[in-house]
Amino acid sequence: EKLRVFTTRPDTLFGATYMVVSPEHPWVDRLAVGEQRQAVLDYCETAARKSERDRQVAKDKTGVFTGTMAVNPVDGREIPIWVADYVLMGYGTGAIMAVPAHDQRDWEFATQFELPIVQVISGGDITKEAWSGDGELMNSPLIDGLRVPEAKAKISAWLTEQKLGEAKVNYKLRDWLFSRQRYWGEPFPVLHGPDGEQRGVDVTDLPVKLPPMEDFKPTASDDPDAPPQPSLGRAEESWRTVEIDGRTFQRELNTMPQWAGSCR
Repeated sequence: EKLRVFTTRPDTLFGATYMVVSPEHPWVDRLAVGEQRQAVLDYCETAARKSERDRQVAKDKTGVFTGTMAVNPVDGREIPIWVADYVLMGYGTGAIMAVPAHDQRDWEFATQFELPIVQVISGGDITKEAWSGDGELMNSPLIDGLRVPEAKAKISAWLTEQKLGEAKVNYKLRDWLFSRQRYWGEPFPVLHGPDGEQRGVDVTDLPVKLPPMEDFKPTASDDPDAPPQPSLGRAEESWRTVEIDGRTFQRELNTMPQWAGSCR
């Protein structure tokens, strides 16, 4: 059977020394076999209690060998399949080929669990950290001597020809909290005109400062079916409105997260 992975570095396939699947991967149950099965199931249960953020920032890598091996398609070598929570189901297919010589997270994992680290791109000192820069391919018979861009193109064409893979562009869009209906935060420097026009606040009036307010509760809307208005809806009218060329503009009442989202 074929366990599909998505990678941005097909040129490093000869350096893949193990695979990792996310604890949420649908194949976990069938990959966990023999004496490893219970350890894998216990590990997945523990991982389910962690947030994605915790899993991404954790310095100490954790994981469990599934008991199942995979075959590297470019050279036929058997490599172990692990389950580890540093791989997220939302990335690619939820499974990766791990190339510890050229990916820092894989390097940290391989170092911790004493897995092989095979350098396939010249440069750096892989005894200290992964090398993610450009260089000439090495230990890679099909693409030895090529630079990274050329190696990517050649190995991708070969994988397609052999029906082992295909080049594909993945797009990833995630929700990003930026606009908030709260008092605390930076007011958007945007004005709304009576005819639907939108314009930026004049540069001489920047930055827009929050008005002094004693009551920060959201304001009930005149429409009973509509959500409450932002907290700044309670601000004095002299702050909420701006006169420009005889027309009255309303300030945007939502705010940005503090420091314009750098906390995200």
